[in-house]
Amino acid sequence: MKFTISDIINNSSLRTRLLTGTEGLALTVRWAHVCELADPTEWLGEGDLLMTTGIGIPAEPGAQSEYLERLIHAKVSGLMIGENMQAPADLSALCEAASDRGFPVLMTHYSIPFSAVTRAIVDADRQQEFERQNAVSRVYESARMGLRGIGVASLLERLGKDVRSSLYLFDTQQLAPWQGNLQTLPETWRQATLSRRQELRGAQPAVLRCIRADTNDEAMVMALPTQPSCSILATSGDLLDYGLLHHVAAVIGIELERLQAEQERQLRLGSELLDDLLQQRIAERAGKERLQEILGTVEHAVLALARPANELPTGWQHQLLRQRQDFLLRSQGDELIFLLVSSDAAEVIQKSLGCPLGLSNALGHPGRIIETLREARLALAHASVQRPLVHYGSSHTTAPWLPDSLDEAQRLHRDVLGSLLDYDLQQSTQFNQTLRTFLEHNRSWQKTAQQLNVHKQTLVYRIRRIEEITGRSLDSTEDVAVLWIALRSGDIAGAGE
Repeated sequence: MKFTISDIINNSSLRTRLLTGTEGLALTVRWAHVCELADPTEWLGEGDLLMTTGIGIPAEPGAQSEYLERLIHAKVSGLMIGENMQAPADLSALCEAASDRGFPVLMTHYSIPFSAVTRAIVDADRQQEFERQNAVSRVYESARMGLRGIGVASLLERLGKDVRSSLYLFDTQQLAPWQGNLQTLPETWRQATLSRRQELRGAQPAVLRCIRADTNDEAMVMALPTQPSCSILATSGDLLDYGLLHHVAAVIGIELERLQAEQERQLRLGSELLDDLLQQRIAERAGKERLQEILGTVEHAVLALARPANELPTGWQHQLLRQRQDFLLRSQGDELIFLLVSSDAAEVIQKSLGCPLGLSNALGHPGRIIETLREARLALAHASVQRPLVHYGSSHTTAPWLPDSLDEAQRLHRDVLGSLLDYDLQQSTQFNQTLRTFLEHNRSWQKTAQQLNVHKQTLVYRIRRIEEITGRSLDSTEDVAVLWIALRSGDIAGAGE
């Protein structure tokens, strides 16, 4: 426990009474020092108690006020005067100034040596150090429990009890809970942290000390060594210091590393399972059993599809898992394929990715996985910046030029490009791919030839043959539109998979 001015007064063996400064009774006394100089602040600092026989206290009222102001400015905890010694007879000016500033002034009986006060502080420090060592032992007992997989929330609660402090784990940048099941940083501490950061103007010490504006309570903020983007805020309490906080941070860092390794394992196994399902390398019954092991349910699961235009931030998958989102994820070309427990998680996924997301109908059973992928692609084709989340069942309400169903997509693709696909199959040509590349490059002969690595005359020949086979001209805006929509419909229908 912290040793305070109040503890000195309440210790009957020290025979000390309070002259003035009731507001300062809770001030912590870290050390007590005798000084008889006119300016004791050259030798004393924050948390020190000044003990004096009164030799250095001036007799003149104005000088007494200045003497006290210097002590307050140096953040000295209090002033202890030996009774009936050498202090001025009139201390009214000093006491008046102390009363106005809430600074404690004590009077100690003549028979009490100052060394007794110092010894009491030392004994209190020894007791506090003993309690702190016991706290360290409790912290590492909690670490052992953490290795049993009790979870971050339970571990944080145990550690808080171990060190007699309230602990909050949060994202360093957003000041949001590090995991979805953790306590939110109280608004008063959030504001104190932001205010302290602004004061430091970008400099980040190992431990950031924050003061609440409403209560003047102190807290310490430390970034975890294993997770720089994660910080812990600990209210100081009566036991916690930098050394003890370092032990707490180390234990939590180990648990987060263990959790991250487990998440990476889950992501890898989920990706492999989803790939097995999509490539139909696993029997339906076995697939359902494995899905139930990972997701817990299959009937209401949905497939979600996204094509991020920009590179996603490092660790975005772990951030979703920390928000307690259960999913399987497979990266395939430029597509991100998710299998979600239900459509309820879709909005969180979409906001995290920052790009449109297409959702299928409910999976029902693993045998429908290919069909749900096509449904998600159709939904994604109807998505836009204005409508970033589209469900397959409501996709027809946007982009009316695209098909409204998988059957319509398959029929449109076959009606327009069927002859070209058959020709490619029979003659082993790649006219369909040539057409796609030509339209993707906005009918640029040079860019298309470079992409396909062919001579321009070869490309001209291929385009003329495509026009003959399909019966449509690539000089006609209407025909180009029809061909492009047919290609998109083929993508949606999963042609070529």
